[in-house]
Parts: sequence; structure tokens; C-alpha cells
Amino acid sequence: MSCCSSTQRLLGVGFLLALTVGCGEMNSVSIGAGFGINLAGAEFGALRPEFSNANVGKNGEDYFFPSRKALAYYADQGLTLVRLPVSWERLQPQLGSELDPIYMGRILECLDRAAQLGCSVVLDVHNYGRYRQQNGPHVRELTVAAQATKATEVDKSSLVDLWLRLSERIRNHPAITAYGLMNEPHDMAGADWHTTSNQVVLALRNAGDQNWIWVAGDGWSSAEKWDRHNPATPWITDSLDRIAYEAHIYFDSDGSGKYVRSFAQETQLDSLTGQRGHQRLQPFVNWCERHKVVGVIGEFGIPWGDPGWLPVLEQFLSEIRRRDIKACAWGGGQYWGDYVLSLQPRGGHDVAPLKQISWHHSQVGQPVAVQSYRDNPISR
Repeated sequence: MSCCSSTQRLLGVGFLLALTVGCGEMNSVSIGAGFGINLAGAEFGALRPEFSNANVGKNGEDYFFPSRKALAYYADQGLTLVRLPVSWERLQPQLGSELDPIYMGRILECLDRAAQLGCSVVLDVHNYGRYRQQNGPHVRELTVAAQATKATEVDKSSLVDLWLRLSERIRNHPAITAYGLMNEPHDMAGADWHTTSNQVVLALRNAGDQNWIWVAGDGWSSAEKWDRHNPATPWITDSLDRIAYEAHIYFDSDGSGKYVRSFAQETQLDSLTGQRGHQRLQPFVNWCERHKVVGVIGEFGIPWGDPGWLPVLEQFLSEIRRRDIKACAWGGGQYWGDYVLSLQPRGGHDVAPLKQISWHHSQVGQPVAVQSYRDNPISR
């Protein structure tokens, strides 16, 4: 797959803009109830021990961009909000230097396909607050720090540089409606993700970028543990007030999304497992409502092959609608195989979790039955 020429790209985007008027309205991507999909693949292979900026793997073997067919499948389900994970090391093999033209070209091609299908894309730098750099025969995992003081840290200016370069290339693309600054920063210690993320937002606004920005919380962005890992008050200052704080939520015992136990086994260990669809959302959503800021759920999911989790998902989806926020399911994309959270069709049929998500998306704007839970959501 090759990059388009500048002229082709300019003409193509102009044509796509005419096709997608209204698709990327400034507020619709982040405000109000609705569901979307994570289309994974372009970030695959980045957690292997040998992966680094000098060993990024091969497109079509180690990582994959979503095809038009994959995009169309979820768009047909009504899930036109797409979170697109990408790899920082593949996008920028040398910190502070030009973006890789081939990888960037594939991102743009994917955005073009999304625009043709009426999709809105949140471009997600899927790096967990890290950058993996080759140093001789060794790979160093560098933590993004507000002020780098250790050999295991990289200064926030590197992330600022990445987003400014990305902004120049994609800010006006008709499919782009938000940026995901960083997926699941965690174990940041003194690196101070909150100061770093605020500085990236400030730099983007000073450069004239007006897109929505999704800012993930520290602590793997856990909705359940939001108060433990993030400040008591919102930490981003945005002149345009187009910030959405992003949390993730899974329902297994440790919230990792690995689901090593079945629902039945989880219930044997915890009799309240069935209430997690509601309970784990509350700390994050209450924080957002208390401070009158926009919140989004960037990832959620249950195993496609264990129907015991379906009532938990139902509870969660109803609560998302009731609390009037956006949530993107994990994970779509045709390269997952038998991965436990894959939402791809099985034997020619839609999997049960996707059916539930699609149905709830079709019901956005309709009344939601009030559940008998002991929360008292703050009115908007």
C-alpha cells in the first residue's frame, strides 16, 4: 500500500468533505449518549519484547489497518464513531523528527475510507504513556514525563512535537472529530501525566487546532479507580472547552479485560459480580458530573463466548444512556481470530454483545428504564 501524492490527497479530501457534510459536527463526537467501536490492528505487536522504534514489524504481517469492509460492517450497525489506535513508534521512528510517510499515509487512507462511510474518527496514540526506543542491542521503555530527570524518561516536549506534527496533517480531515492524546497511561509515578497532557492541549490550541481532545486518566484510565489515580478536580485548561476526559471499564475481577475466569467463576468469588456494569462506572461519571465536564468511555467489553456476562453488559449500556455519555466498544477489526473480546461475526452471525450494543445505540434518545441502584446522579 503506497501513499497518495499531495495533489491526489488534496483533491480526495475535498471530494470527501462534500460527501460528509454534517458527519463530524464539532460537538456530536463527545457530547451526549451514543456508542462507537475501537477498530484495532494498526497498533498490533507493539507489546512484544523485541518491539521498538527500530523494529516496528511489517504491515500485513505484524500489524494491520482496518479495511473498508471492517469499517462498513460496524457502520451498518450504526456504530459510526470509530476509535482508531495507532503506534507512536511506527508513526515517528525518531523522536522530534518527521512522521513516517508510509505509516502516516496508511492512516490517511483509513481516514478517507471512514469519511466515505460517514464515520467520525478519534485518532488514538495507543502507547500507555511510553515510547520504546532501541539503544544498541537493548530496548528501553521510556515513560513520558512532565520533566525528564531519568534515563528511563522522555520529556513531554516529545509528545507535544508528535501531536503538533499530526495536527498539521489531519486537523482538517473530514473524518477526524477528536484526538486521543494517549491510551491508558499507567504507573507514571513522578512523571506527572496530568501536567504533560495539559501542556499538549495548550500547544495544540496555540497552533490553532480546534478539534475535540480526549484526555485519558492515569491508572490505566480505570473508571472504577478514577479518584485514586487522578486529581480531585479537572486538570486541563482549554480555551475552547472541547475536552473530554476518557476512562476505560472492564468487568473482570481486576478490570484488565483479560477475563481469565468465566462469569460463573467470578460470581463464586464475588457475589456482587452482576452489579459491576453499574457500579464500576459511578466514580468516573460522578466526578465528571460534579465538575460539569464531558466524560467518555474509550473502551469497554465482555467475552463474546460467555453469555453470563450479557446481563452485566446490559446494565452498563443502559447506564451509559441514562448518564448521557459516549462509549466505544473493544474490540473490532478482522484480525483478532478467537480473541475473547472480538466483536467480529462468528459463523456468519453477529455476536451477542454487538447485538446488544447496536440495539442500545438505536435507542439513544428514548427513555431508559430507571434501575434500582443507590446512586443519585447529578442533573445536567
